[in-house]
Amino acid sequence: MKSKKFIAAITLCAMLFSTVPVSAATAVINPSGASTIVSQDHYKVQSGDSLYTISKKFSTTVTTLVKINSIQNANNILVGQDLLIKEIPTINYVVQPGDNLWTLAKKYNTTVDTIINSNFLAVDYVMPRQTLTIPLNTTEVVKPVGVTMMKARVNNNYGDIYTWDNAMRIWSTGTKGTLKDLATGKTFNIKYYGGSNHSDIVPLTQADTNIMKSLYVDWSWIKKRPMVLYFTKDNVKYQMAVSLIGMPHSTTDIADNGMNGHCCMYFYNSGGHANPNIDPVAQANVLKANGQ
Repeated sequence: MKSKKFIAAITLCAMLFSTVPVSAATAVINPSGASTIVSQDHYKVQSGDSLYTISKKFSTTVTTLVKINSIQNANNILVGQDLLIKEIPTINYVVQPGDNLWTLAKKYNTTVDTIINSNFLAVDYVMPRQTLTIPLNTTEVVKPVGVTMMKARVNNNYGDIYTWDNAMRIWSTGTKGTLKDLATGKTFNIKYYGGSNHSDIVPLTQADTNIMKSLYVDWSWIKKRPMVLYFTKDNVKYQMAVSLIGMPHSTTDIADNGMNGHCCMYFYNSGGHANPNIDPVAQANVLKANGQ
């Protein structure tokens, strides 16, 4: 109970909340944009806090706190967790080819740093199709709005299912994580290198490449394995169900990892390179990695 990871449990009406992830807001996600709600004031959760007591302290509601913080489990908050309290207008914008953070910051009267910090971006560039939550006419940092989980994992041996459009908002370009092979339990470290229809990944080191190669033996486009992806964003630990193709190709940004190129990692509803059609084998692997 003294651990920093102590969970401040809250008792809420079962008719209002469940342990299923809650959408942060109802938002129209398109290039023209539609305003939604997030918040500007911050509060660090203390031992003994609940969403109810925090809502009373700041004259807001539990529903608002759940919504603007994209709280995935409405029955649990963590000591030390940073919560947004008050609401300001934002837009959920889908990145188009040719967009960059500077032009988006100018368009919505904010700054590049504000967009980066509001979306937990690991790098200062974005991918087409990626959805960004952008504060309107302010430099106040907010949190991503509207990220939802499709299906929770069966148990901790598996990963949660996020559709690709939702996953790439958290697992954004440049983010580092660890993959666990579902069949063998072997793990290796990777980075999201690029890609907009799926996640192009590169192993971080030669040792990571060696572990990956031991799983596939021979590189091949037809070798696809269910895996669980582990990573942390905004002090939240994620594990997601994915499918990885064991075929290095094209470019990379790590020259000394022993891999000539990158590999394709699929989430639910990820598409191919030139062909955006859904890969049925990858879809089935994601379901397996979820525990189905």
